[in-house]
Amino acid sequence: MEVILASKSPRRLQLLQCAGLAVEVMPSHIDETPFNNESVPDMVVRLCQEKAKACPVDDRPIIAADTLVSLHGEALGQPNDLAHAKHMLQKLSGQRQSVLTAVCVRLGERILSECVITHVQFRDISDSELDIYLAHNDVLDKAGAYAIQAGAASFITQVDGPLDNVIGLPVSQTLNMLKKLEPLL
Repeated sequence: MEVILASKSPRRLQLLQCAGLAVEVMPSHIDETPFNNESVPDMVVRLCQEKAKACPVDDRPIIAADTLVSLHGEALGQPNDLAHAKHMLQKLSGQRQSVLTAVCVRLGERILSECVITHVQFRDISDSELDIYLAHNDVLDKAGAYAIQAGAASFITQVDGPLDNVIGLPVSQTLNMLKKLEPLL
């Protein structure tokens, strides 16, 4: 099946390709400013839907996703710079956080979306460990400033929920939404 990925994330692209899909990348650019009093689940779903709607209509399914890390109800998106990344990781040190990825599949005007939550427990992380991690890992395009599939794996003591969700795309849920739209193709 051919799909459009409304994201420039190489991790999402790889996950979809590994699932056997032919993917054309067409990133959507939207304003990701949170609304006043917007919960993290509401925000992540809204953002992925807006990304899907911003992509030009095609006869192929459009897949959009957004990932946020939530710590005590605070959304942690992508850091602005390395100092911001270190601050985020210091907050996450020793904490259990929720990683929320909302996926939206759009075919024409029909839109399906789902939010998947995975809980991740970090061990206590020293500042020197964070400095080494930040020097050797690209974190500026990662929600919460970490990639579970890279150097941050050593910070994690427990994962409850789908691992691919933390990477940026819950593949099983995405494929199920595609199957629901398949009769329309």
